[in-house]
Amino acid sequence: MSATKDMTGKMEKVYSPRSVEERWQKAWMSEEFYQAYRFKNDGRPVFTIDTPPPFTSGELHMGHAYWNVINDTVARYKRMTGYDVILPQGWDCQGLPTELKVQYRWKVPREDRELFRRKCEEWTESMIESMKRTMVRLGYRPDWERFEYRTMDKDYWRAVQESLLQMHEKGLIYRKEFPVHWCSKCGTALAQAELGYIQKNGMLYHLRFKVGESDLEVATTRPELLNACQALAVNPEDGRYTWAVGKEATVPVFGHRVKVLADRSVDMNFGTGVVMICTYGDEQDIKWQQIYRLPVTRSVDENGRMVNAGKYTGMKVAEAREEIARDLGAEGSLVKSEEFVHNVLSHTERADCMTPIEFITKNQWFIKSKEFKEIVLGEADRMKWIPEFIRCRLIDWVNSIEWDWLISRQRVFGTPIPFWYCSDCNTIIAPGRESLPVETSLSPPPTDQCPNCGSGRIYGTTDVCDCWVDSSITPLIVTGYFRDRGLFEKAYPVDLRQQGHDIVRTWMYYTILRCALLTGSGPFKGALVNGHILGPDGTRMSKSKGNVIIPEQGINQYGADAIRQAFLSLTIGSDFPFKWEPVKYGKSFLQKLWSSVRFAEGFFSRSSIDIEAMDETDKWIVSRLRETVSKARDAMEGYQFHIAIDLMQKFYWHDFCDQYIEAVKPRLYSPRSARDRRAAEGVLRTVIWNFIRLLAPICPHITEEVYQKLFREEMGFVSVHASPYPNPEDLPMVDGTKGEKIISIIALLRSKKVEDKIALSAGVRRAVVQGNSEEIEIYKKNEWLIRQILHIDSLEYRIGERDAELIK
Repeated sequence: MSATKDMTGKMEKVYSPRSVEERWQKAWMSEEFYQAYRFKNDGRPVFTIDTPPPFTSGELHMGHAYWNVINDTVARYKRMTGYDVILPQGWDCQGLPTELKVQYRWKVPREDRELFRRKCEEWTESMIESMKRTMVRLGYRPDWERFEYRTMDKDYWRAVQESLLQMHEKGLIYRKEFPVHWCSKCGTALAQAELGYIQKNGMLYHLRFKVGESDLEVATTRPELLNACQALAVNPEDGRYTWAVGKEATVPVFGHRVKVLADRSVDMNFGTGVVMICTYGDEQDIKWQQIYRLPVTRSVDENGRMVNAGKYTGMKVAEAREEIARDLGAEGSLVKSEEFVHNVLSHTERADCMTPIEFITKNQWFIKSKEFKEIVLGEADRMKWIPEFIRCRLIDWVNSIEWDWLISRQRVFGTPIPFWYCSDCNTIIAPGRESLPVETSLSPPPTDQCPNCGSGRIYGTTDVCDCWVDSSITPLIVTGYFRDRGLFEKAYPVDLRQQGHDIVRTWMYYTILRCALLTGSGPFKGALVNGHILGPDGTRMSKSKGNVIIPEQGINQYGADAIRQAFLSLTIGSDFPFKWEPVKYGKSFLQKLWSSVRFAEGFFSRSSIDIEAMDETDKWIVSRLRETVSKARDAMEGYQFHIAIDLMQKFYWHDFCDQYIEAVKPRLYSPRSARDRRAAEGVLRTVIWNFIRLLAPICPHITEEVYQKLFREEMGFVSVHASPYPNPEDLPMVDGTKGEKIISIIALLRSKKVEDKIALSAGVRRAVVQGNSEEIEIYKKNEWLIRQILHIDSLEYRIGERDAELIK
C-alpha cells in the first residue's frame, strides 16, 4: 500500500516520531518516491557530493551519523533549489581493521588467503547491512540504486587497477627496496600520513664511546640499536668535538668501529651534542645513510624482535633495551640514565594500535608524490573551504611531506597491486586493460621475458593496495570517469567534498593528488569539513571509557529529526561533546510544530493571502517569514546550518506559535467579518506551507508527514522534498512595523498577567498601557484584538515610556 494512502485522518495530539519516521523511510525507498531522489541527468545543473565511504569494520557511530545528516541535508536542499543531485554512498571495505576482526574474533588464519578473504567479505557484508540500516533510520537517502559502491567488489578493483595502470604509463609508479615505516602489531608497512607522534615517558641513556684514549659521550633513547650503529655525528660548529671528527669510535657492547662525522643538522643543544646514526632509528638516520652511503645492518624484524644482535637476537625491542642497558652498566659504558619525556613515532591512524614504528628495509611499491606538492597546493588555493582555517591543515601537511607515497601493504583483504616485476632489473610489467582485475600472484605475466633485460625471472606480488589508494578515486567513481565520459564531463570536478578534519592529510590529500595527476584537474570545487562528535565527557568516544553513544539510542527515544537538529546546531569544523539537551529541545520543537499544525488544520482553506484584508499582525508575521526565509536560505547556501536552524526554531516557536497564533485566535473563533477570517486562514496556511519546505532538508520526516496530510492533494508534488525551496521573492513585501508594536504590547500585557498571578484566560476589568503618541494610535486602532486576546474589558492610554498596568 502506498505511504500516501489514508493521510487525511485526524492528527493525533502527541507527535510520534518513531511511527512517522519508519513510515516515510520505507516510502522513500519505494519506486513512487525514488523520482524525488534519483539523479535524472535531465539538463538541470548537476550538483555532485563526494561522501566519505566509511570503514566497514564495525557499527555506525555518532561520527558517521553526523556526516550522514550533513550530506543528506545538503542534498535535500540542493534538490529543492533546482539541482540534479548526485548523492552517492560507498563502503571502504578493505581496511586493516576488518582483517584484525576476522583474524582475532573469528580466529581465521591469514595463511589461507582465499578463506581469509572470503571471511573478510562475510564480515563486511554484515557490517554494511547493519550500518545501512542505521543510515536509513537517520533519514539518510542517497541514490542507493545508482551510486552505491563497495571497494571490495571486482568492478571497483578494476577501476583502482586501471587508475594505477594510467599512473604507471605516466612514469609515476616504482618499486624499490627502501626503509619503510613498519607496524609490528599490524604486520604491514605504513604511509607517512598514517603516523603521528605520541608523548611517552622513557629513559635517556648516556653512553661512553671510546675514541682512542678519549671518550665521546652519546645520549640516546634507543641503546638496543647499537648493533646497527654505523657512525657518530657532531655539528662542525661545536668546538667541543672538533678533535674527534674523522676518527673512529668503538661501539660499546658490540665492539665494532664507526667513523665520527661532521654534519650541520646535528642539534648541539640536545643531549651531549653527539648522535648515533643507526639503520634505522628515525627518518634522519635514513637521510644520513643515503648522504654518506653508510652500510645497513638490520636490527629489528617484522615482528618487533631483534636480529643480528648476538645474544639479544629474538628478544622484543623493549626487553632488549633493558638487557643492553644492564650490560652497558656492567662494562662501564653507561655514564648515567635519566627519566625522559619524548615523542615517539607511532601508528596513530588506528586508535586501537598506537604501536611505535620501526624502520625496516623491504621492497615496496610507491607513487611519486614529493615532486607534485605544488599541484596539490594549487588545488587547495582554488577550492572553497568551509571552514576556511582547514585549508591551512592541508597546506601544512603537504609542506611537511618528505617521502613518496608508499602504496603497498602486506595484507590479504585489499585490492591487489596489478603489476609483475623482473627480479633481475626491477622493471615493472603491467597487465593489459582487458585482463583487469588481476591478481599477479595467481595469474601468469603477459610476457615470458623482461622487456628491459630479457630475463625470464618475472614474479607477481601478494601485496595489496593501501586502502587510501582505493578511496582516493571516489570522485572519479561517482562521476563516471571509468564508465560514462558524458556524465564525467557534467559532474567533474565534484561540487562538494564533505569529510572530517581528521582525514585531511589522508583522504583529502591523496584524492587531490591522484585525481589531479590522472585527469589534469583537481577533483573538488569546495570542501565542507566537520569536527568530531566526542563523548559527553569531552574525550573521544571509546568502549573502554564507557562513553560511546550509538545513534539508535537517540533515534528510539527522541526521533531522527531531533538528532538531526542537534547535529546541525553545531558549528562546522569544531569538535563537540555529545549532549542530550539539544536533542531533547529538538523533540520539543517537533511537538510544537505538530501541535501548531494540528490547531491550524481546523481552519485550513485553499485561500491565498489577501493583502488588502491583512491586519497589522498578519503583515508582521509575513514580514518575519520573508526575513527568515531570506536569512535561512543564505545560511543554507553557506553551509552554516547552525545559523539556519536557529533562525527557523526562533521564528516558528517564538514568533509564529507564541505570538501570532495566540494573536489570531479571536479572528478565527469570533471574527468581525468573513473576509477577516479568510485573511487569517490564508496567512496561517502560507506560513506553514513555506515553513515545512524551509525545514524539510533538516527535518525530513515530520515535514513529509505534514505535507502529505495537508498539501499534497493541492500542490501535486510526490513529496515535500520534490517541491521548490521557499523563496522570499514569492512572499508579499509588507510592512510589519505596526504589527510588531501590537505583538510587543500584547506580550507585555501577558507577562503582567503572569506577574500578577492572573490566569491568561481570566478576565481583567481594565488595563492601562503607555507609549509614545505613534504607539498609542496603533494600539487604539487595534484595541478590539488586544482586548480579545487578553480578556480585558477596557483599555486606557497614557503617553510615556512603554509600559502596562492591569487593574482587576
